[in-house]
Amino acid sequence: RLDKETSGILLVAKTEEAFGELQRQFKERLTHKTYTALVHGTVDPAEGVINETVGRLPWRRDRFGVLADGRPAETAYKVVANYTLENKPYTLLSLNPKTGRTHQIRIHLKHIGYPIVADEFYAGRKTARNDRRWCPRLFLHAGSIKFIHPTEKKELEFSSPLPSDLADILK
Repeated sequence: RLDKETSGILLVAKTEEAFGELQRQFKERLTHKTYTALVHGTVDPAEGVINETVGRLPWRRDRFGVLADGRPAETAYKVVANYTLENKPYTLLSLNPKTGRTHQIRIHLKHIGYPIVADEFYAGRKTARNDRRWCPRLFLHAGSIKFIHPTEKKELEFSSPLPSDLADILK
């Protein structure tokens, strides 16, 4: 599943058996996913792992956040590049979520102080509105996925280049 404005790879099973096997691989964390995001600020340290529990906010049921009684969630990140626009710093990140909680990457990045560009839920209304003057949507892209084929049992990897609307922003 991808969030509404997230671009990139979707994995679709053709049979119930394949679906069950892929679901097992996701549940047992055997898949490897890579995302790309542009975030506010200069991310420091340049590499790390965010390990914070995530859950639905009791006071705002349509939103999620880091909660003490949430479910375990882990996201590794690495800085790809740094940018400056109108004297404001931005960082392009490569992200590898080990778990797949709803809005996990968006929540984790906001939690450590680097919200994703144009994220109307987690960057704040004013920030997202300003971002949307130059970035048409959430800057989050599911760039690759690696998994074991459900019947052939061989490792497969698929990738999707950054779409032109996001690639043009980096230019």
